[in-house]
Amino acid sequence: MRVAIAGAVLMMAACERVQLLAPTNSTITVSAPSRVLPLGGTTDVTAFVAEQGGTPVHNGTVVRFTTTLGSVNPVEVETRNGIAITTFLAGNTSGVAEVRATSGGATGATSTTGTGTTATSSTTNVVQITIGAAAVNTVTVRANPGSVPPGGGTVELIASVVAENGRALENISVTFNTDQGTLSSAVATTNSSGEARTLLTAAQKASVTATAGTKTSTAVTVDIRTGPGITITCTPAAGTGNCAAVQASSSGNTATVLFTVSKATGSSNLRSASIDFGDSTSQNLGNLAGNATVSHTYTGPSSTAPRSYTATVTATDINGETTTSSTIVSVTPRATVTPMAITLTATEGTKTLTTARWTFSADVTGGGEGGTGNAIIESYTWDFGDGNTATTNGKSTSHVYQKSDTATNSRITVTVTARTADGRSVTTREEIIVTYSTT
Repeated sequence: MRVAIAGAVLMMAACERVQLLAPTNSTITVSAPSRVLPLGGTTDVTAFVAEQGGTPVHNGTVVRFTTTLGSVNPVEVETRNGIAITTFLAGNTSGVAEVRATSGGATGATSTTGTGTTATSSTTNVVQITIGAAAVNTVTVRANPGSVPPGGGTVELIASVVAENGRALENISVTFNTDQGTLSSAVATTNSSGEARTLLTAAQKASVTATAGTKTSTAVTVDIRTGPGITITCTPAAGTGNCAAVQASSSGNTATVLFTVSKATGSSNLRSASIDFGDSTSQNLGNLAGNATVSHTYTGPSSTAPRSYTATVTATDINGETTTSSTIVSVTPRATVTPMAITLTATEGTKTLTTARWTFSADVTGGGEGGTGNAIIESYTWDFGDGNTATTNGKSTSHVYQKSDTATNSRITVTVTARTADGRSVTTREEIIVTYSTT
C-alpha cells in the first residue's frame, strides 16, 4: 500500500514538471497594438494559439516569446482561452524588432499581401515592431520666421518627424545642417508632437536641412530681407563741391550746408525717415515720397583744427525694416579778417540864397578775409545832420540843404554807416559848414 502511494506521488510530481505545449498542427498568430515605438517605449504583444480545428488550446499552454531587438517580459506565458500576452520593451537601440511566439508543435500560418510580383509573404507567429529612428518615414523642416533682417538675425528651425502611417515620432534625434550662420544646437530631440527645434543665427542667405534616421528633409531657405535703400549727400549752401571742407563764415563762425536725402528706385515704401545732424539736433522727413533737400547751419571750430559732424538719415519701411546712411561734414576755421576803416569826404557844390548842395563819398578799407582785401559793402546809411536821412547801395550821394532848415554858416555833422552783407558795420562822422549865396 505504501509503495503504491509513493508511486502515485512521484507520477504527480513528474506531471507538474512537464509544460503543457500546443499540439502538432496548431497555429499561433501574434499581434501588437503599436507597431512603431520610440526609444524606451513599450507595447503588449498577444499570441493566439489554436488547435488544428480552430479551437483555442487548453488553458495553461505555455507560449515562449523571443525578439531580435529589445526584450520581452515575461518570456514564457501560459494561455487563457488560447491567448498569451507579454510586454515588449523597445530599449535604446533603433531598428526593427521581430517578436516571435512558439509553443510545442504550433507554427505560424502563412499570410500573403498583394498580388503578382508585389506579393509579400509572412508568418503569423512573428510581428515586426519598428523602434526609434528606424520608424522615420518623412522629415520636413521649416523656419519661423522665414527670413532675417538686412543686418542678420535669428530664426527658429522646426523639424517634423513622422512614421509611414503619419504618426508623429517622439524622442527621435534630429541633426540640423546649414551652409551659413551658426546653430544654437546641431542636434535636437523630437517632442510628443514629433518636432525638434533649434535656433539659426545668420547674416547671409542660408540653406538648411534636417536628418533623422536615414531620412533627410528637403532644404529650406532662410533669406535676408531687403531693407529700404536710402542715401544722403551734402553740398555747401554757397559754392560747389562736397562738405569735406566747408569754411566757417568770418562774422558768425558758422557754415550752412544742404543735405539731399533720396530713396532708391524700387525700394520699399517708407513709413518714416529722419535726419540726425550730429550736433544734437534732428529733423523729421516724413515718409520721404520723393527726394528731400534740407538746409542746416553748423557751428565752426573755436581752434585752428576743423570741427567734424556726422549726419545720419534713418529710414524705416512699411515692413519694419530699418536702414541708415551717413555723411561727414567738416567745418574748417573761419578766415582772418582785418578791421574795417571808413573815410568820409564832403564836397561843397552849387548854392543859392536859400539852398546849398553838398556831395558826400564814403570809402571803406579793410574787412577782407584772409588778412587782405576790402569787405564788400551792401549798404550806406546817411544822416545829413538836418533831420534828413538816406540809404544807398553806392558809396556816394548828394544832399541839398535848405536855408529854412539851417542858419547861415551853420555847422552840420554828417554821419555815414557802411554795412557788409554778413552784418558787420563801420561808422564815421564829418563836420561841415553850410553857407548860402548872398547875391
